[in-house]
Amino acid sequence: MREICVGRQAIHDLLGRVVGHELLFRPSRTAQTSGVGIGPGTEGVRVTGDDEATASVIVATTTEFGTRDLAGDGLLFINLPRSFIVDELPVPLDPRRVVLEVLERVAPDEEVMAGLDRLHRRGFALALDDYAPGDHREVMLPLCEYVKIDLGDVTVEELPDLVAHVRRLAPRARLVAERVETADDFTMAADVGFDLYQGYHLRRPVVLSRPALVHHALVASRLLVRLGDPQVSYRVLARLTAADPAITLKVFRVVNSVAGAGQRVRNLHQALVLLGRYRFRSMLVLEVMAIAGHRDDEVALRSLARASAAEILVPHDPLAASTETLVRMVAELLDMSVDELGATIHRTRPTHDVEEACDVLDAYLAAVEFDTEPEAELSREMFAVSMAYLAGVREARELLSGVLGPLPLD
Repeated sequence: MREICVGRQAIHDLLGRVVGHELLFRPSRTAQTSGVGIGPGTEGVRVTGDDEATASVIVATTTEFGTRDLAGDGLLFINLPRSFIVDELPVPLDPRRVVLEVLERVAPDEEVMAGLDRLHRRGFALALDDYAPGDHREVMLPLCEYVKIDLGDVTVEELPDLVAHVRRLAPRARLVAERVETADDFTMAADVGFDLYQGYHLRRPVVLSRPALVHHALVASRLLVRLGDPQVSYRVLARLTAADPAITLKVFRVVNSVAGAGQRVRNLHQALVLLGRYRFRSMLVLEVMAIAGHRDDEVALRSLARASAAEILVPHDPLAASTETLVRMVAELLDMSVDELGATIHRTRPTHDVEEACDVLDAYLAAVEFDTEPEAELSREMFAVSMAYLAGVREARELLSGVLGPLPLD
């Protein structure tokens, strides 16, 4: 378990209405700043790079909170460093809901300009962050729908000329005044013609957090390897995904988010097909970059064994059975009820016989864990369940011996 955090600051129009939110990387719930780029020498302070910060924000948006939770019907503004612009790292976001902010440290070289054009053609609105007099990113202005100017970086005398300059080069762009700290700042920005406003005078950033499961480092890395092979079937990918409750949960959340397929699914295999290899790989790449995975092999073994046992117990609907027991395991780990979790991932409720088989499996596992006798009406089924679970353990060990062992040499 870990705590997923993301900062959020509202962006307002002239009448004070919220039109969107900028998402900010925050390493903890109590952090006041991002910590991005903090140099060495400060004891106890961990350095966070732009890529890691953006990956964390995208992971929080796509697999933990969702765009509607973070912004309602408004837009989300997300900072974008060079690696994401030039397609070294994926941008698995919904262009209808997200504005991509080009950081001030991004130089407008050939690769960057081609990347911005590619993102623009995908439908993303672009913004220049912290635009200032003599900015080296001036050539980017014609591509941008938003230009953000930090009032703290511009003198009162420079501001009207800077606004006029941006209006000439990007006549369709909306100007956003950042660091609007006082009523006087707001009046000054309105007088020179800003369209949108962001700052402490209007609303301070808030940090949203929620508990999240951490992926198994080796399972995630092996999934990335398998996803690179187009011959590997979705059934194989689903079986390996079932070894990790964290990745399983994220798959369901992404596929049912606005950026995903936006429909209910019955099982993990169907969810992966709807998600697609490219989006699944993108999700994993950013997950691995944003969060250090754990190496508790027991979690992977238990998860796979439960899924395999459930499939044996419900041979006429094995995928629904394995998905049901995985959802129950995730709910246990998150200390939630199955109904609560099911509502958040929009999963189709399983049939009665699937639920009944998983109830018996749960009773068997509880009896083993706490060394107790199962309820009388379940005891006669325990032998068949124990055989199914032992078979599941054998299958899990066989699969994981290849996953958790060293990679084979070519």
